[in-house]
Amino acid sequence: MPLSVRRFVGGPLETNAYLVSDSGSGDAIVVDAPPGVAEAIVDAVNASGATVHQIVVTHGHWDHIAGLEALARALGSPVFAHRAVRERIERPAGDSPVPVPPARLDGELDESDEVTVGGHVFLVMHMPGHDPGHILLYSEDDSLILGGDVLFPGGHGRTDIPGADPQAMNATLRRFLDLPADVRVYPGHGDPTTLGAEHPWIRAIPAPARPPAKQDETG
Repeated sequence: MPLSVRRFVGGPLETNAYLVSDSGSGDAIVVDAPPGVAEAIVDAVNASGATVHQIVVTHGHWDHIAGLEALARALGSPVFAHRAVRERIERPAGDSPVPVPPARLDGELDESDEVTVGGHVFLVMHMPGHDPGHILLYSEDDSLILGGDVLFPGGHGRTDIPGADPQAMNATLRRFLDLPADVRVYPGHGDPTTLGAEHPWIRAIPAPARPPAKQDETG
């Protein structure tokens, strides 16, 4: 059955949340939880008759988790994220520009795990660089990525903030070159793009330097 992806924008950084549902089974997930989106998502879920069986958090930055507690409570849905994000979900630091109520992480997701939405299967990819615990969801059959802050039209997530790593980001971005050009990417901010539109500049990213060859000390 067709997969529906609805975007909800919330918070001062205009962060995207997505309601992803299988129209045949009514099975659904929500990806990310910026502040101020819980009511609109709940209304959409109720109107469609969908059942949200998971809230997936792509990474632990405040603008993606500030609405998590309210959304999880309103939907009665468990929360899943990478283990490196647990601390920020359950014990937020309190230095964010908006309140981030603590929420409960019910399960962990990592590389090669799968998230299902009805008959649709998403592969979990651990994609650090912008955040150590960043994951995304990739459906090969649907040619679709729910990408968080890894890839945007013409660029990528910031690497000049605490926890970011430019070299890790470059390695993450190069992984997209192994995926088909027609894959549509739904990012954490702004409009969707395709991998084909982004492949040219990703190919220009310098490859990591190889370590020098070990010298023969026998002679």
